[in-house]
Amino acid sequence: MTISRRSALGLIGASLPLAGSATRLGAVTPNTREPAAPPMPAGPAPKIFDSVGLEWVMNILPFCTEPEVMGDPADQTSADGDRDVLWPIVGGTFYGRGIKGTVVPGGGDFPVTRPDGVQIIDALYRLRTDDGTQIIIHNKGPRYTDDKFRLLPTFNVPGKKYAWLRESAFVATLTYPVPPEIPVPDFGPKANGRLIQVFRLT
Repeated sequence: MTISRRSALGLIGASLPLAGSATRLGAVTPNTREPAAPPMPAGPAPKIFDSVGLEWVMNILPFCTEPEVMGDPADQTSADGDRDVLWPIVGGTFYGRGIKGTVVPGGGDFPVTRPDGVQIIDALYRLRTDDGTQIIIHNKGPRYTDDKFRLLPTFNVPGKKYAWLRESAFVATLTYPVPPEIPVPDFGPKANGRLIQVFRLT
């Protein structure tokens, strides 16, 4: 049997196999500590010729149902690792700099544990702005620790008004549960939400 780590309410990406004896993961254990780069080389710090900045642009509050099993629990091997469950998205809201609207029901998160043990969030869904524009978001990235995620969202959007979404590079964080000071819609007792905070690289 594949052993899965699950949170009480179903954190997006939290239900990922710890070890799959019947899969090609073998004895690989998912990452349990935050990754870190090696120390700086000896000597003075390198000169930075083009500093990178971050600016907050958007909060997204997607809500999921309980997870659905992908297939045989004893064998979740896929092309890129182990996938045991998916998390259907049932709605939500988003708001930010010159943009707001709703999360369109449908799509979901399809987490995977790679053969090296790194757990990856892999969410694909749609946003609909209050002026009727539909945006496809693909939000993918590693889970560093039990409560720390770093994501790299990309946006596919038509037209000129929101062109900045397809012309910029972004990073995002995932916070679960949603902080109590943030208002959230009610999707029923079994729905669970998370806060995605999106930042544009400047």
